[in-house]
Amino acid sequence: MESMGSFIRFPNIRKEPVELQTGLLGDVFRNITPTFLRNEEEDDFFDGCCPRITLQQRLFGWVVCLGFGLMLQAASFGAVTRALMGHPGRFAMLYTTGNVVAMVGTFFLAGPAKQMRRMSEHSRATTSVVFILAMVMTVVVAEAHFPGRALLVILLVVIQWCALVWYTLSYIPYGRKVAKKLLRKCTSWCCTF
Repeated sequence: MESMGSFIRFPNIRKEPVELQTGLLGDVFRNITPTFLRNEEEDDFFDGCCPRITLQQRLFGWVVCLGFGLMLQAASFGAVTRALMGHPGRFAMLYTTGNVVAMVGTFFLAGPAKQMRRMSEHSRATTSVVFILAMVMTVVVAEAHFPGRALLVILLVVIQWCALVWYTLSYIPYGRKVAKKLLRKCTSWCCTF
């Protein structure tokens, strides 16, 4: 059956995919089709550079970036003593670069445009802004020279870590609610002493 106006072209004997047309009927079917079954081409970085990247390749790219990012973060803790002695540059740069590489790894899973849309959703926007600002401020403060910058860098790294954990919890069902309850219990337990 060929498509006519706003109708749907059904698969033929050769098992061609269903092509959803724009219009009322096409929008209805597009809205009720689960996202994991859709075959939508998005205007995304991967469409231009890697249009045929498979799920296995995406997972491999994400794992490699995540592993390299975690390795950089772990290496940064070797420079904590130098940071506490007033030379936080290496610690700040390694830790922040590790976060950036790990974040770039998530682009393999969803694509940069989709990941940016997810980061700007109402429930994640504030956390995303705090995370990105903390990374930028960490680098700026590490490169500046003023008294007390080492403590400020360490504080900014803690803010980066907390924002990343809070952002990650937004993807886990009831993750933030459980974390809030745990924090309340911990603070009430600590305040009783």
